[in-house]
Amino acid sequence: MTGTHDHGRERLRREADAQLRARPPLPTWQKRVLERFAVEHGTGWYTLLNQFAPHTPDNRPDVVLVGPGGVLVVLLRDDEPHWEATRAAFVWTAELLAGLATPHGLLTEAALRAVVVHPAGYSDTGNRGEHTAITESELDRVLLPAETALDPADALAAARHLDTRTFDLTPIAWNPHRIPRPRGAGQLGSSGRDSGLFEVRQLRQERLDAAVRGPFQDWRLFLDDVQLGAVRRQYSGPARITGPAGTGKSVLALHRLAYLARRSTGELLFTTHLSGLPKLVREQFHALAPQVAHRVQFRNLHSWARELLAERGRETTVDDRAVEAAFTAVWERSGRRGPLANARPSRLYWKDEIDRVIKGRGLGTLEAYRAAPRRGRGGRLSTGFRAHVWEFYCEYERELCERGIYDHNDVLIRALDELGREPLPRNYSAVVVDEVQDLALVGLRLVHAISGSGPNQLLLVGDGQQQVFAGGWRLSEAGISLRGRGEVLRRNYRNRAAIVEAASELDAVNRFDDLDGGPAVNLRRALPVLSGGQVVRWNGTEQHEAVLSALRELDETAETALLTRTNAAAQEWVEVLRRNGFPVVRLEDWDGSPDGGIRVGTLHRAKGSEFRAVFLPDERRPISYHRDELETLQRQLLVAATRARDHLWIGALEQEDE
Repeated sequence: MTGTHDHGRERLRREADAQLRARPPLPTWQKRVLERFAVEHGTGWYTLLNQFAPHTPDNRPDVVLVGPGGVLVVLLRDDEPHWEATRAAFVWTAELLAGLATPHGLLTEAALRAVVVHPAGYSDTGNRGEHTAITESELDRVLLPAETALDPADALAAARHLDTRTFDLTPIAWNPHRIPRPRGAGQLGSSGRDSGLFEVRQLRQERLDAAVRGPFQDWRLFLDDVQLGAVRRQYSGPARITGPAGTGKSVLALHRLAYLARRSTGELLFTTHLSGLPKLVREQFHALAPQVAHRVQFRNLHSWARELLAERGRETTVDDRAVEAAFTAVWERSGRRGPLANARPSRLYWKDEIDRVIKGRGLGTLEAYRAAPRRGRGGRLSTGFRAHVWEFYCEYERELCERGIYDHNDVLIRALDELGREPLPRNYSAVVVDEVQDLALVGLRLVHAISGSGPNQLLLVGDGQQQVFAGGWRLSEAGISLRGRGEVLRRNYRNRAAIVEAASELDAVNRFDDLDGGPAVNLRRALPVLSGGQVVRWNGTEQHEAVLSALRELDETAETALLTRTNAAAQEWVEVLRRNGFPVVRLEDWDGSPDGGIRVGTLHRAKGSEFRAVFLPDERRPISYHRDELETLQRQLLVAATRARDHLWIGALEQEDE
């Protein structure tokens, strides 16, 4: 067996040697590297040499390798190249591969990696941001990948595509016109064609199979046609991506960040209202585009604003307990027995009125408040009654001032004022805002001030059905105009059909006016592409035992989450699960790793995540007859239910007999 293997490698080496002797000579060490690349054809690698090497133009690669480790954009250099040359070679190759259809979908730039090879003895190697630097004696580092990026059919399709798309690259030690023997359904060669194009039905089936095997690995390398088009589209101003849960909005946004990072020089920003999401997304981006990850900031918007204020000598720290104490003091003094409580006795309702309508909109006068829309807030407030609310708000502000504390809206308002006084010295190359529907209006204005309105600089990602805070707005109120720029995604790749059907039964009203009158797609109109799934609906009085029993019946509890609406309920379930021997990881401490126990936390913490199985136990709560509260609850349940891919458990507590 060894002799046969060695014979095959020697045959490939000689074939490469013959081809190289028929062209302008390469330096001896570069010829050795090319021969080593060529013999790896036996392990699935395809070598394409630049016709102009060793005098390759600065913006082109010397070699492109396509194989199990992906697409390697290779520069052969005696010295360290300028980063612009590496980036230009990467982008040139990526543009050639743009829109390539493989058996698993359309290939993305995540399959590409820039590598600089130096002669033996060169000492300064390692990761260089734009590329990985190795010597000719370290080629195994890239030729023996830790994980397979492309299967044989994908690699052959990409190699053939490069051969036909440009005169610059020529195959070494392999024949792009030789039709390989059939490889099985869905793989190149099964149809007897060598064009690299496949039947649409085959493409989709392979894509579905890959989605089942791995939630992010597949998304990292392959997208569908609509998604890849949105990644690469050039927008003349702010743009948006919207669509129901599970349609890949956040993953598409990460691909676009990587795409823009490789074609710009400045820093980029991914931000959101949620505190836990940036940590999870950062890990995904490092897997997607490690070579540009150092140029992208992943920040919660409030933490970004606090840092800006601290840098400019206006440090603004928020103590949530102190803020709650201040509001409680004002409520007990003026709210509980006043007109507000007579109209609606919920202190939380009036706290939200301040947070989402008055301060959330940055309103500075009673007249402005009287004219302000209150979408999704429920119950009309007359202009006369709004004077009572404004008086209560002013007392709350005085209480904060006397205690010397700030709330979260103060941070955003002060940061927005600071940027109005002195803009950023240099704009970000691009800003992506995820879960934009949960931002208050002042937050939306802040991200607009951070990004500006230049081409490709601001991308808004969100879905109104997943809005968990009442109080809507229109983009025009933040000075943002889309003018038709953006995408509406419709294919649900996350949830199996049974999960989508169950979640669609929820009456989750869209109060997020992000489209300014444009078309929207709710979950009922989404197109689930994964069949099957299981939904269990339980009702009874012994919910703890029911959940524990259902967890024990699962084949495995890996990638399982138990989600609640409140922190108190989450803490209760942490204690219940641990008492009964289940390992638990709090969502607030979870870093996105696949190991660990059952994830437990609030649905707010779960936004942006997905799990194989999700449990939604019921929580005892007073029955509300207010439409806005019922609508908010339905949207929250929709968010929680659509975190599940394969299995969803929904509990309903019955009233125990007295």
